[in-house]
Amino acid sequence: DTEVSCVFQESCILPCSFLGSTDAVISWSLLKARHVSILSYNSKQDQLTQQDEHFRGRASLFKDQISNGNASLQLTSVEFQDEGRYKCATGGNNDSFISLTVDAPVREVNIEKAENRITCSSEGIYPEPLLTWSTSRQTVFRSTTIVQQSGPNGELYNIKSSVIFPDTKHDFTDMTYSCTVTTRSNNKTAILSNRNLKEGIAKAMVAGVIMIAVILGLIPICCNKFNSKMHQSCSVPMSVLPTVETGSMELQSHQAQQVPDAAEISSQLDLVLTEKTSEELKTLSAPG
Repeated sequence: DTEVSCVFQESCILPCSFLGSTDAVISWSLLKARHVSILSYNSKQDQLTQQDEHFRGRASLFKDQISNGNASLQLTSVEFQDEGRYKCATGGNNDSFISLTVDAPVREVNIEKAENRITCSSEGIYPEPLLTWSTSRQTVFRSTTIVQQSGPNGELYNIKSSVIFPDTKHDFTDMTYSCTVTTRSNNKTAILSNRNLKEGIAKAMVAGVIMIAVILGLIPICCNKFNSKMHQSCSVPMSVLPTVETGSMELQSHQAQQVPDAAEISSQLDLVLTEKTSEELKTLSAPG
């Protein structure tokens, strides 16, 4: 059998070749407990009446290359249920068999330090991965590893391991710690070293400086807005002014203006009272 490894949720090609013909007959099937029909090709077109629901819309041939002898099958959005032994029949005794495995490789490994603990983790892996630790010089430590299943149907694996040092003053800066996550298809390593720690501290300091600068920049803006609001509250949108013609006080509701000073109001009131008194005296002195 030809062994093919496909990546979960990606496209994959199962190879199959024959002598080539313009009237080729091709049939693909998955050999499980029951015969699963994937795709048939005859009379220059797909024959999908017997196609299994699981492969509907996900299986296709390279039709422009069939006449040249290419009968390879392309699967899209590969799932773990696609694993198994496939048969490619092109007529005669030239059947081909492909053994398909599906992997979710290690994409990323994260390593970080917090106080006296170093933690390494990776997510979304299949099949179940293995995590190992190593150091730049010989040292004794104990690690705790947890593996959890994730994904819609629990097929993927998340792995997390921690190394705890009993001495909170343990010197991490003179050593390099490596964490490697391994699975069937690949492995990846993350390293924590003195350089990593210094870079982490430097990034934290830069972030702190930026935050302080932002706060200092916002203070004048907030003060200006506050002063603006205070200034608006000191203006009077509706002011009471004396009206000389009637000698009375009336409310004027026009655009906001500053309150007139006391001397001006006093002068206007004196004028009103003087005119009022003069009119009353004329009335009293008039003949009966």
